[in-house]
Amino acid sequence: MRAIVLLALVCMPLCLARKLSRCETVKIFKTEGLDGLDGHSLGNYVCMAYWETKYKSHKVREADVGKDYGIFQINSFQWCDDGTAGGKNLCKMSCADLLNDDLKASIACLKTIVARDGLKAWDTWSKYCKGHNMKRWVKWCDFKTQCCV
Repeated sequence: MRAIVLLALVCMPLCLARKLSRCETVKIFKTEGLDGLDGHSLGNYVCMAYWETKYKSHKVREADVGKDYGIFQINSFQWCDDGTAGGKNLCKMSCADLLNDDLKASIACLKTIVARDGLKAWDTWSKYCKGHNMKRWVKWCDFKTQCCV
């Protein structure tokens, strides 16, 4: 019995962490108004999210200062509050809010970051997405349904 409880406790974070499909991500980003934001096509945001987390909405990782949270790996020192000493919380939200599957808080914070610094704020966008064909990131996704072909 103890082994089952222990296994459940170990597996719980893995079960709670969700990886969105590419087309689920496309649909959410489209619905939340990312297509054309700051002059960039939707594919730019999908590409960047892929390279940041492979569409994992609950990803948290250590950074040089603070931690990076959510699908866009938004840093706690600059953008959200997790108690990091000297943190600025420019998005005016808890970092825990960036771990929701609906991505609303993550997208709201992304919009704040893009308004201030553009997509160049993400090294992954500059390295893997900027200047490349972005149509492939939205190809085959049906905007009317939850999933894609």
